[in-house]
Amino acid sequence: MDSTYSKVKTGIPGLDSVISGGLKKNRTVTISGPPGSGKTTFGLQYLYSGAKDFDEPGVYITLSQNLDEVRNDCKSFGWDFDDLISQDKILMIDARPFKIEDGLIGKDDSLYRGEQLPFEHLTKLILSSVKRIEAKRVVIDSVTILAMQYSDKFYMRQGLQGMVQALENFGVTTLILSEYSENDEIPLEWFVTSGIIQLHHMRVEDTMERTIQVTKMRGIKHSEQIHPIELGPDGLILRHPRLSP
Repeated sequence: MDSTYSKVKTGIPGLDSVISGGLKKNRTVTISGPPGSGKTTFGLQYLYSGAKDFDEPGVYITLSQNLDEVRNDCKSFGWDFDDLISQDKILMIDARPFKIEDGLIGKDDSLYRGEQLPFEHLTKLILSSVKRIEAKRVVIDSVTILAMQYSDKFYMRQGLQGMVQALENFGVTTLILSEYSENDEIPLEWFVTSGIIQLHHMRVEDTMERTIQVTKMRGIKHSEQIHPIELGPDGLILRHPRLSP
């Protein structure tokens, strides 16, 4: 089933071995989890490794966090994004649907212009960015903030599905980051992407225990076990599978 597809290495040590060697090329995968579970780190590690180790330029789209903060966080893992940006191997885009001026927060009309379908604008922005550096990888962090603008789930799903199809047709392998906790309604992005990787964290005594599970990976044999992961000085690392419930 999965012996002939082109593989894209994730750059997360230990992960590729549980998904038959890598992600399926030119497909879109959702990375879901609650705040603080490591989604942004996962996405940035995927981009950094792609650009540095596999000569695959990448585009990072933020819809929530300041880019200066993102780059500073990267430095704590020893990831020099500024150098990769200067070489046109990484492009970081601030696509937040609001702006801050004089301490006030308002809607960024220069970006979305009050569009009823913000996915249309976002898709055009991403595709132009991909073309600019001939990117092979894209990370969208996170799609949840756009979902909040839709009162009708049909239009939300239609816009999201159109964006996913456009990215896949353009020849990039995309990670869509998504906020999700166990008590939440299943997000629409789970239905329209080829794969779902869930990140979890829980407090155990005085430490934080992190886990990862591949819930869906269409067309790829993968482990369904819950695997421990560690967030160390070099980023995320997948450890041996959990042996007990």
